Amino acid sequence: MADKRRVRGISIYRPIVYGSVAAVRSVEERVVNPDHNMRWTVAVRSATSPPPGSPILEERVIPEDVIGGCDDISYFVKKVSFKLHDSYPSPLRIVDKPPFEVNETGWGEFIINIKIHFHSESGEKAIQLQHGLKLHDWIPDPNSSIPQVWLDDPASNQDTRAGPASSSIDEPSISKPDPVDQLTLDSSSTETATSKPNTVIHSWQYDEIVFTEPTESFYNKLVAHPPTPLPEKNRFPNGLVKQIGNKGETGEFSNDIASREFKKLNWAELKVLMEIDRLRGKLSSDERELIQIKKFLQQQSS
Repeated sequence: MADKRRVRGISIYRPIVYGSVAAVRSVEERVVNPDHNMRWTVAVRSATSPPPGSPILEERVIPEDVIGGCDDISYFVKKVSFKLHDSYPSPLRIVDKPPFEVNETGWGEFIINIKIHFHSESGEKAIQLQHGLKLHDWIPDPNSSIPQVWLDDPASNQDTRAGPASSSIDEPSISKPDPVDQLTLDSSSTETATSKPNTVIHSWQYDEIVFTEPTESFYNKLVAHPPTPLPEKNRFPNGLVKQIGNKGETGEFSNDIASREFKKLNWAELKVLMEIDRLRGKLSSDERELIQIKKFLQQQSS
């Protein structure tokens, strides 16, 4: 009988990526089934990618499939089920050994329901995720436009006229933000679509599975298998992964991407605060106008 005693006051997590990569099939491959113009892989993997040239990458069906999978996650994942579109034979695919992935061909996009099951000693229930299979180029999100200066490293953009700085600043200063209507956005800095359609489409999501107060045996197993840290920067050739997901980032998941994501969140928070301030001013103006209208109506009725 598995030990179900839990470690109180402790949380431990494991980073994963889930998603898909799709590539155009050659004319020769489409002879048997002409409608299936794309080959794709949907997978659940560890977040860190194997280094370039790793044997793990050589075993993958699509050569450009380099996202995630450096670590074997079978020490805490028992099996993963993928629910495909009903038009596929045996649409519920259950994978009970690594790599936790399904390789298929097709022509249409659809939602894939993913269920991750953990080993019984964990005492944890299975978690469910959803992934939209992506077979076509990403369309730039107009709401994600962020001034490039906001994403730049502040240390590399110091004003030399200000003299030497006494300390480094990790986040951009917002002590004197420009008005919303004066912000100049560089559309070229956020444009990710190319004039030539991509033949390989990546769609990956980073996530962290958090185990709160895990069982002692499961906690010991997790501690014995620490995850490989994310690399500082992308280690693969530029253009190999032209877009990792809908955020416009390229290459593998890295600390560089995480840093920019934090800055994007800070920028979004600033935009919300400025919008709140604008709406408060509008509300105050509307209330004053309403008072004047009421006074005018009272004068007309008397």
